[in-house]
Amino acid sequence: MDLPKLKSLLNTKELLYKLQESQNVCTFCSTHSEDLDHVLIDCSFSWKVWCAIANDLGQQLSRQPTFKQFYEVWIAIPWRYKRLKNLWISTVFTVAWRLWMVRNEIIFQQKELSLVEVCHSIKWKVALWTKAWKQPVPYTVEDVARNFSSIPVLFH
Repeated sequence: MDLPKLKSLLNTKELLYKLQESQNVCTFCSTHSEDLDHVLIDCSFSWKVWCAIANDLGQQLSRQPTFKQFYEVWIAIPWRYKRLKNLWISTVFTVAWRLWMVRNEIIFQQKELSLVEVCHSIKWKVALWTKAWKQPVPYTVEDVARNFSSIPVLFH
């Protein structure tokens, strides 16, 4: 599925507002209109999540105008080792998926927003998903999650 099609399928508040279903203010920051690009990268909360996770992996991020462009830049970052590249690619999907899930938990279950908790859950999901790779990872899920900032050293 391509990203433009995805934008029209996910019920952001902007889309729901157009359908007169709700207000279109961002669930995270309560300031800006909530469209997919805002939820995933433009919102200050989302950007803090991306930066925290990237920083743990030894990378600095630059803002992009759209999530599609952000994704393209993320994927293009060169890695010396295949395991690190695989982890980096898994991470972009994990962060985007987790941000969307947290948004839904806030809307539908009235959960509280916590940067630490969101980042923690992303690290555990990435660690868990490494076990689904064809190339085995010589560490337990717990080792990967608890030592997330050491991954650039561990995964070569």
